Amino acid sequence: MAVEEKRARIEKTAGLSQAGSRLYEPYRALGYIASSIPHSIQYRGQTAFITTSIGRSFHVYDAEKINLLFVGPHFDHDVVSVLSIGDETFASTGGRVVVCRRGKRVCELEAVSRGEINSLVQFGDHVLGISEDNTVVIWDRNTRELFTEIEFERESFAVTALVHPSTYVNKIVIGSSQGTMQVWNIQSRRCLYEFKTMGSGITCMVQSPVIDVLALGLLDGRILLHNVKQDRAVMQLAQEDRVTALSFRTDDVPMMATANSEGDVALWDLDNKRLMHVLQNAHDGVISSVDFMVGQPLLITSSADNSIKEWLFDGNDGIPRLLRSRTGHFAPPQMIRYHGDDGRHLLSAGRDQTLRFFSVFRDAQNTELSQGSLERESRVRHARMSALRFPAVTQFASNTAMSRDWDDVVSCHQGSRDAHSWSVERKSLGKYTLESSDSSIVRAVAISACGNFGFLGLASGVIEMANMQSGLSRRTFVGHTKAVTGVHTDACNLRVYSTSLDGTLRIWDFATGNQLHCIDMPSTPSHLIVYRESSLLACACDDACIRVIDAESTRIVRTFSGHRNRITDLAFSNDGRWIVSSSLDCTIRTWDLPTGYMVDWFRVESVPVSVAFSPMGDFLATAHMDSVGIFLWANRTQFADISLRQINPHSDGSTDGSVAGAALVAMPTTAGLVDENEETVEDVEMDAVYMAPEQLTDNMVTLSSQPKSKWQTLMNLATIKKRNMPEKPAQVPELAPFFLPTTVSVEHQFDFGTSDAANIPTDPTSSKLISVSSESQLARILFNAHTTRVYAPVFEYLKTLNPSAIDVEIRSLPVDDQLKALKAFVCATTCQLKSKRDFELAQAYLHVFIAVFTDIIKANARELEPLLAELRNELKAQWDTVDNLIRYSACMIEFMRTK
Repeated sequence: MAVEEKRARIEKTAGLSQAGSRLYEPYRALGYIASSIPHSIQYRGQTAFITTSIGRSFHVYDAEKINLLFVGPHFDHDVVSVLSIGDETFASTGGRVVVCRRGKRVCELEAVSRGEINSLVQFGDHVLGISEDNTVVIWDRNTRELFTEIEFERESFAVTALVHPSTYVNKIVIGSSQGTMQVWNIQSRRCLYEFKTMGSGITCMVQSPVIDVLALGLLDGRILLHNVKQDRAVMQLAQEDRVTALSFRTDDVPMMATANSEGDVALWDLDNKRLMHVLQNAHDGVISSVDFMVGQPLLITSSADNSIKEWLFDGNDGIPRLLRSRTGHFAPPQMIRYHGDDGRHLLSAGRDQTLRFFSVFRDAQNTELSQGSLERESRVRHARMSALRFPAVTQFASNTAMSRDWDDVVSCHQGSRDAHSWSVERKSLGKYTLESSDSSIVRAVAISACGNFGFLGLASGVIEMANMQSGLSRRTFVGHTKAVTGVHTDACNLRVYSTSLDGTLRIWDFATGNQLHCIDMPSTPSHLIVYRESSLLACACDDACIRVIDAESTRIVRTFSGHRNRITDLAFSNDGRWIVSSSLDCTIRTWDLPTGYMVDWFRVESVPVSVAFSPMGDFLATAHMDSVGIFLWANRTQFADISLRQINPHSDGSTDGSVAGAALVAMPTTAGLVDENEETVEDVEMDAVYMAPEQLTDNMVTLSSQPKSKWQTLMNLATIKKRNMPEKPAQVPELAPFFLPTTVSVEHQFDFGTSDAANIPTDPTSSKLISVSSESQLARILFNAHTTRVYAPVFEYLKTLNPSAIDVEIRSLPVDDQLKALKAFVCATTCQLKSKRDFELAQAYLHVFIAVFTDIIKANARELEPLLAELRNELKAQWDTVDNLIRYSACMIEFMRTK
């Protein structure tokens, strides 16, 4: 059933996309890292994995480098809680708990009609959650069935958190917003104990490293360490603002970390009951989770500011440093542009007062362009980092022509009289602040095609040109009477183009600053873009029309109308044939310049605020009003034959401003393109893991796939056994009898003879050893192989044994007059060496064989000489091959190192 639903959803999405856009296909979303939903950490051996919620999906990262490993399926509703157990991820969305494995939907837990399920928690083989109607819901993780439900009255006990105290069988502790706690047995569904109120609502609870002690985070900022067995407070601490998360170090350092809704992390010394340090401005939003890695001095935090950070405690002062992080915009971006001519990188300016660098293909390269030592400055000034950042970027321009020599980005900021230069090469703020000469606000910026000059369009109507290398002003362009809305240059540094709120488009001489042409626009232009190869200008005007001007003839050559609301951004295609526009009417339209027709349009759920076309023509990038990510749309004309047709932009025939004629297209997701042939894990088995062949060619000496420790242990087994042998305790000497016996003689002598037990006659023919007449398994395989001359089963059998068992099998080989077993083993080893397989195992087995049967081989040297000579020759030939390879590789490495 789940498979059919998924296929129907894929077909629906594909149909939507095709009906909505013939040119663009949803590809993927960039910049989503985390959200306000607490993350989940799962350990698989020595490796840890972090699962975060990102709206309607989830991400799985490896904790070592925060690399993205898996992306969950796209759900119909937001994910409100995630939990990782083993290979499975439990995601609560839309009142259901979906089970996924490796990012693929597997099944769902039994449905309950109780609204959203929050705060998923593992308890043995059970999964617990808090429902929207104030019920603790418990499922059996193995059967996926509902185990039980515990209902509460919201007026008296509003559930906010739950935890399983270590060593308490079938017990959970449930906290409430009233500040009380209850202990419940989930098997009997009985409340065993209720604690008195803590004086404030409980926001979070975790188990401390000490049995019976829980850490409680309260709404008033207090942290309580409470002994649930004795019902008494062990310790009480307090921080600013409510406690949102707690965690304890487990590497023998008595430290606790707490987080608040202001983005701070407090570190507490539990031995001295004092505050050690506060990581102020650790995040720019509510910190939803803090977790110390098990047994490591590493703290992982995630926040609603769309970031994950790792803090390393490697100093003696107990103060951590930021080890690595993965961040994105925590407020929607306002402007995006491609940086460079290869289409691999994007620059994005957001309402979060940051300028960020994104890689289209490698998420690990995404970073924020640094604005200086804001963290240190915030500690000195005792101010929030948001107050120290530059105002939000309203417009920026970039050019990579001189990136290696000086700054290559210039930006203007909301309400600011200064423009700032940036270096993408250094990922930081540039050397110069470009100030307006008349102290008016900078409204528009541009960089010349050569990368040497930056242009500032001021609110006073003046345009200033500054040198990007020195930051000095070079020229002013005076003529506009109102604020400049756009400024650009041509490809040869001959012309400067500008638009203004005075309703004109002006063309200036680059060298002199004189005005060459002034074109009165039918409506006030708000945006200006240029296609330098053809000197075409495109203006978005306040009447929701796009006007294309030929800079050579200074005439309006095209007018595109159809948008029902203000146009938010424009972009030329890489070949200059199309203009892509976005508008507040939630549509993205593509206009064909040669024909003058609209050739594509589609509608999206969120208002698009910025568009950028890749210089390579493969992607269209969009930013939206209520999304923190950047969305990529694949240009279908790059990989399919698309016939363009004219679309009437007024085909819907509506007069109320709606755009019913444009079909709604699903937004790209972080998972990328959806494969229509994709099937769930229940459909097909997981793809078989590729197994490398045992031997690539017959001429190569190949080692086995057995662990190195196996043959090393076999060769040193005697030493290991001797080392692990327990020491014999000191023996107490036997006590002499009270009355010593005497001998019958004249002299008084004691009888030191043996006891009666020692005088019992023994049968000289009997043996104290148990005779074993049965042959060992290895001996039987050797005899059979010696008869058939197929010795491969001998080594296959030995591979299945552990080192001790191999040693016993070799020592148990029977020694008869004809030495059949010994001869068969020598022949098997020679045959294995000739096959050039399992080289190191053959050496190890031969080492044990010679050590055990050295005396017998010496005594029967003449009989075994032909077989041993053949073995020696083959062994020397194979070792010479390996030795030559080792020497060649060592010489090559030394040569490369010295060069």
